[in-house]
Amino acid sequence: MEKLETQVVVIGGGATGTAVLRDLAMRGLEAMLFERGNLSEGTTGNFHGLLHSGGRYAVKDKPAARECIEENIVLRRIVPQAIEDTGGFFVALNDTDEQFLSNFLEGCAEVGIPTEVLSSSEALREEPELSPQVRQAVAVPDGSVDAWNLCTGCVAAAKEYGARVHLFTPVTEILRQGDRVVGVAAEDQTSGEEYEIRAEYVIIATGPWTHQTAALAKVDIPMVLSKGTMVVLDGRPVKRAINRCRYPGDGDIIVPVGTTIVLGTTSVTIEDPDHFAIEEWEVDKMLDEGITMVPKIEDMHLQRCFAGVRPLYEPPTEEGVADGREVSRAFYVLDHEQLDGVGGLVTITGGKVTTCRLMAEKTVDLVCAKMGIDAPCRTHLEPLPPTS
Repeated sequence: MEKLETQVVVIGGGATGTAVLRDLAMRGLEAMLFERGNLSEGTTGNFHGLLHSGGRYAVKDKPAARECIEENIVLRRIVPQAIEDTGGFFVALNDTDEQFLSNFLEGCAEVGIPTEVLSSSEALREEPELSPQVRQAVAVPDGSVDAWNLCTGCVAAAKEYGARVHLFTPVTEILRQGDRVVGVAAEDQTSGEEYEIRAEYVIIATGPWTHQTAALAKVDIPMVLSKGTMVVLDGRPVKRAINRCRYPGDGDIIVPVGTTIVLGTTSVTIEDPDHFAIEEWEVDKMLDEGITMVPKIEDMHLQRCFAGVRPLYEPPTEEGVADGREVSRAFYVLDHEQLDGVGGLVTITGGKVTTCRLMAEKTVDLVCAKMGIDAPCRTHLEPLPPTS
């Protein structure tokens, strides 16, 4: 067994974990990341690709909406190579949608999301394949983001500052001495090599696997796991991300990604992030709702279906934890010394790919404060290096 030492270990190689690693390294901390597979294999690599304007949450989840629009602006500045500025429409097709529209505009204004209202004829001129039933559309600064590019960019930046990354190397144990975490044990799945890494802090950033990872430290984190199924079609009939102007629901978004469009998404509560199935009704729902917004979809060919698992967390109350869409899409930094009496352990969970940089900033702020390190965040200032 190879024995190593570092200041901080990060568990998880998705958008959040790699952003945390970058932030730690940029603040001068020695850091190592461990990921059981490849980068972005979990939720990060299995979402619809939307760079959120925040519009989707402007009515029901204003904190998440505000985070999205602020980080939308930052990501466009620091990693333009990973983003396509598609723009987005929220379309009203019936009376219910139009009734929601005023609340939508009010919510966007409250959190700082720029909007422009288009008439039916103006919307159809911009997007001719929209349903002729469209009554109004609201333009917002949505986009498309390449999550792989984002993760590899964060890793490249972190390595430039001295961080180390171990892929295909799952953490098998979180080491404790009494009421404090002191490191991790891990095993390289390609070479069979085993590691014992001593660290001052361990950060859990494993998304839907947060509960299982925390259990390695004998800590319980209740999570709501929400499966979202998506459908990829063989063309791009719209230039923009198209959202239905209503409360978030199944099948109400179309995201242009490369030469395709992605229809999303369902919200089905599951138990195990490693074992779930895509059901036929989910695919039918995505297609039916997509056709309602863009009728040409009915003549397109299905390329593939996939699903990702949202790692939703809500502090438990006397009533218990809500399901699926009732849980906020905001993120949470959990200080286990305060919550569970276990020092040396911090968890970052919830949130979205769009907010990964901010999630990392708040996580590293906490770790630095606990370690007595005065080093301000600079991840919003320095661009990520381009990656091949």
